[in-house]
Amino acid sequence: MIFLLWVWLWQGDAAKEAMQKGRYAEAVRLYQQMVKANPGEPLLRFNLGLAQYSAQQYAGAATSFQSFLKSQVSHPQANLLAAASLVKLQKGCEALPYVKKAAALGNTAEYLGVAGQAQLDCLDYAGAAKSYEAWARMEPLSTRAWYGLGKARVELQDEAGAQEAFARLSSLPYSAELRQLELEIARGLVKQKRVAEAREAYGRILANDPKDAEAEFELGGLQETAEAALPHYERAVAAKPDLWIAQAALGRALLSVGRGAEAVGPLEKAAAKLNEKSVWTALANAYRAAGKNEEARRALLRAR
Repeated sequence: MIFLLWVWLWQGDAAKEAMQKGRYAEAVRLYQQMVKANPGEPLLRFNLGLAQYSAQQYAGAATSFQSFLKSQVSHPQANLLAAASLVKLQKGCEALPYVKKAAALGNTAEYLGVAGQAQLDCLDYAGAAKSYEAWARMEPLSTRAWYGLGKARVELQDEAGAQEAFARLSSLPYSAELRQLELEIARGLVKQKRVAEAREAYGRILANDPKDAEAEFELGGLQETAEAALPHYERAVAAKPDLWIAQAALGRALLSVGRGAEAVGPLEKAAAKLNEKSVWTALANAYRAAGKNEEARRALLRAR
């Protein structure tokens, strides 16, 4: 019994140290061992949930917090963390009951951010606007607050209010939220066939982050010729080699400009991951251009 107690204490100290030093996967493993050995101790499940959330294991975190809440129904922090985990899993409607039980934390930015996103995901746009507006007042430098408020106001058809929120977002230093807004603007312009304006929007993203592979790839698709698109696809693939649609586009562009042998590499990578008939067909053409007739035959079989 003394030995088991010593093991538990050691694991607890080791798990705390792992959390403090950012070794979240290790902390998860240690807390899982402790929960297994002491299933009746709810605090261990709470700590496990914290470790899982920190390790971006959101499904596990939601389960751990929900288990903890069976014996501590009104615990505000656990309810908020359960809601936050579900929001990360894009389950905003499931998160809302936990948001309500965490109302004691309603004057915190953390609460307002989780509440706003859950409400937005669950189509409660008025509630989301209220939450994000309160957050923006509390933290006027929060890019997430202004972006969320703008999105909620768009859904409420409050054009002036949305423009105000997005203008405030644009006045702040470049952020993931501003990038997302610019992407949405660019894609909207593409749908409206306003290509020149879309190119400008993608250009603004790349001016802030020249290695934005997604923006570079999409800008490549707006070029009038394969030759003009080629450098965009090359930069996209260099920035993010596992952007498989960019690898496929690069291979097709190389084929179009008569560089079939060079197209083999990117098309092989894309075909293996995307497994699309059109990519296998392009790969067969690249093999043929490279004089690899047997490989071309096999690729055509995959295209059927």
